[in-house]
Amino acid sequence: MHKVLLVDFTDYKDELKDLLEANSYEVIICENAFDAMSKLKAYDFDLVISEVELPGDNSFDLYNYMTSNYPYIPTIMMTDKNLDNFFEDIFREGIGNVLCKPVRENELINLAAKLITKKDIFGISNFIKVTGPLRRIRISTSRQIQTAINTLIDELMDSGAEIANKMALNLVLNELTINAVYHSHGLTAEKEMRQTVVLKEDEFVEIHFTCSEEKFAIAITDYNGRLTKMRILDSINNVITQENLLSEAVEKGSDISGMISETGRGIDLVRKLAGEYYFIIKKDYRTEVILIFNSHPKPGDDSPFSSLKIIEDNAE
Repeated sequence: MHKVLLVDFTDYKDELKDLLEANSYEVIICENAFDAMSKLKAYDFDLVISEVELPGDNSFDLYNYMTSNYPYIPTIMMTDKNLDNFFEDIFREGIGNVLCKPVRENELINLAAKLITKKDIFGISNFIKVTGPLRRIRISTSRQIQTAINTLIDELMDSGAEIANKMALNLVLNELTINAVYHSHGLTAEKEMRQTVVLKEDEFVEIHFTCSEEKFAIAITDYNGRLTKMRILDSINNVITQENLLSEAVEKGSDISGMISETGRGIDLVRKLAGEYYFIIKKDYRTEVILIFNSHPKPGDDSPFSSLKIIEDNAE
């Protein structure tokens, strides 16, 4: 049985404890960073789940302590605030997983299991129950990207999926697939110049997708594994910084032409526009972004703030 240290002073900790125990985790609770550090010395934990804002010290101090003393223990942070407001801290500490309260139960349990074991981290079927056909589209040239996305969306809708915002989904998939075709194959300069590219004979990007009665899921995969957690965090941080500068410039009536950049936009769009999602990376092997949506979305399905989920396996 895996052991989880839950660091939370709010009443929500009891609900989380029940959820984790119902999924066969042993849970120990403490309410501040100081007690958490003591518990880490006394027990062997497989995972730490911590509220961001703790009494006295906050979980950034706890995370810093863990990075220095227990770097092998994965961490999930939680907040009911907009993480953009403290993303500089997230970037500085290299934190890859922040969930918005109240958490989606399946999302937390999926993430916890993958972070602890690093097993079955790739593939849609390891994140949702696949009941229908699993379709695949292979892309070897940038000219195929938009056609592939159009086909995917049409087939999902034909299968009964209700897409709440077709334009947003199209935008997210376009940005992610462009990144997979260009950046993962060392073609960043070509992307910046908007050049059409054809990948080498043994290189390609794949899009997998499926639709069931409850969920539909999409995976964009490249087979190079060049993306890293810090590159994702840096991209998001750059976008947030740019948005803040743009807001200030608009308020002051300053020229904003030199502030507009596309760098990091695709990654940032995923966390803002997607439903449940995961960035999954195995170094020099594979990168996969999995997006999961309700097939029949209802009001209130989406969290008020975006989250962050990165599963990175750096084992040789």
